[in-house]
Amino acid sequence: MSKPFSFKMLLLSAFWSNFIDNISQVQLAEWLVLALAALCIGMAKTGIPNLGMATVPLVAWYFGGKLSTGIMLPMLIVADTMAVLLYYKLAEWRYYFKLIPWTIMGVLIGTWLGMVVGDAAFKQIMALIFGGSLAFLLYRDYKGITEIPTHWFFSASMGILAGITTMFGNLAGAATTVFLLAMRLPKWTYIGTSAWFFFTINLIKTPLQIIFWKNISWETVQINLCLVPVVILGGFLGWVVARKFSDQAFRRLTLFLAMVAMVLLLV
Repeated sequence: MSKPFSFKMLLLSAFWSNFIDNISQVQLAEWLVLALAALCIGMAKTGIPNLGMATVPLVAWYFGGKLSTGIMLPMLIVADTMAVLLYYKLAEWRYYFKLIPWTIMGVLIGTWLGMVVGDAAFKQIMALIFGGSLAFLLYRDYKGITEIPTHWFFSASMGILAGITTMFGNLAGAATTVFLLAMRLPKWTYIGTSAWFFFTINLIKTPLQIIFWKNISWETVQINLCLVPVVILGGFLGWVVARKFSDQAFRRLTLFLAMVAMVLLLV
């Protein structure tokens, strides 16, 4: 005798039917773009900072600026969780607490700006700001300046910039790169501090994007669920690759990828 079809089974059946319908609507080219983004995000969070930034213009081109941030944010949180689990003991907390209050302020400003400023113009402004920040860092290296900026204005400006740009395209990487590299943190301390910083900020951003921007929905979350294995694979690859770089090579690679992201934003 067969068991009666319960209401719980009915809900489960409806869930999977809806899930399959939503996933099947995503085209192959879109899946490839999202898979590339997921892979790069995983690698960026566990070993190669700013790699994920290079995929931001591509995802924004396919899905639109504001929607792309909502699609990428859950993937970033998955990767952040991996990074925190791997490097939770390596953070330099004094630099974390120097940056985090100003970044939260920037997130609030970015939330408001997202409702009044167009994506295209703002991304070009971001790219120019990144260019100035990177030029400052390269100038310090060229002149051999080793003194670490201690003035509160440096932490405040980088933090607010990181907060605003993390809302517009999840692009806080360039600002935090300038700040943390200016502190001359060793490779693993840099990665550990970044892991906790972005984990905190991305959790704070999530309810703001859901409530005010409405760019995270059940449909986008379903797409993210399919990409979790790709993020995890990227995280493992990033961890492996990071172990092969010296501190100096790591610094150069991080600067190079930040500059690539800036150029892509301008284009």
